[in-house]
Amino acid sequence: MTLMIAIFRDEAIVRKAVRVLVEMGLFESAVLDGEAVENLAVRTIPLFEDVGRLFGQALAYNRTLLVPLRDRAEAELFASLCRRDGLDLADPAVGTLLLVPCERLTNGETESPAS
Repeated sequence: MTLMIAIFRDEAIVRKAVRVLVEMGLFESAVLDGEAVENLAVRTIPLFEDVGRLFGQALAYNRTLLVPLRDRAEAELFASLCRRDGLDLADPAVGTLLLVPCERLTNGETESPAS
């Protein structure tokens, strides 16, 4: 099992990615709202607070998709379908895509990640 984590800053990109998840039938996915690190830096580090005021602070938020996948091939299919819809996940300006091998605990039995 693999956990795919996709982080996007643009709401339009998130909507396209969610459409792909629905098309793939990946309904166990979750969408988390987040706040960019620079927002916290502006509030907690005085130097960044002053710079933020000088340049007109624009708050940055993100959406993170957590998607459990049966195997890595589903991540490749997700990326391919996103590309078809105009989202090149290889472009860092579009977002960040991470794959994490993981175990799944179901009914007290553990499934180990594929080697």
